[in-house]
Amino acid sequence: MEHTETELMDEFSLTLTDLAKEKVQAALDGQADKTGLRIEAKANGTPQFSYSMRLIGTDDRKPDDLVVDVGGFAVVVDPASARNLNGVTVDYEDRVVRSGFKFDNPNKPEVPQVGSGPRGDLTGSVAEKVEHLLETELNPAVAAHGGRITLAGVKDNKVYLTFGGGCHGCGMVDVTLKQGVEARIRELIPEITEVIDTTDHSSGERPFYA
Repeated sequence: MEHTETELMDEFSLTLTDLAKEKVQAALDGQADKTGLRIEAKANGTPQFSYSMRLIGTDDRKPDDLVVDVGGFAVVVDPASARNLNGVTVDYEDRVVRSGFKFDNPNKPEVPQVGSGPRGDLTGSVAEKVEHLLETELNPAVAAHGGRITLAGVKDNKVYLTFGGGCHGCGMVDVTLKQGVEARIRELIPEITEVIDTTDHSSGERPFYA
């Protein structure tokens, strides 16, 4: 049963772990004009939502936004994203090989059944399939955020990617990679066993938010 907007606001729940809050607060402390964090979750035709996070000021809030006080700062969510984020826990993984925000989401997007199988236009070698998928589907998607994904190579059924443009130095890249790009590549090219980000994000100008 679909909830009304009032019911959604009353029942909406979103949690940030202590480490995730610490990372966000550190980013807020460096930008005096920012007071909160906006989180969005949108369906993108894959089994996982596409997430975005950005720091915002008070003037960036909209009348119908849901505002959650997580302690120290506010998390702002638009009504459409709220339906996809209800009950979510946002964590932060800090690893040597991979670090970034991680979404534990009990909700799943509705994936269209028509055309959801392997794409007939993905032919040739594994590298050729990945390259074609990047150019026809994945890059147009990240281009909306000023980013671009480049194939660095394929070895032992592992795909190595480089994130550039708005994706370079962005702490959300790991979310994008794990929740969207990797899921889509492995769905359509099942021989791929792992997708690895080879970008040196530490050299980006804004290491947490694009």
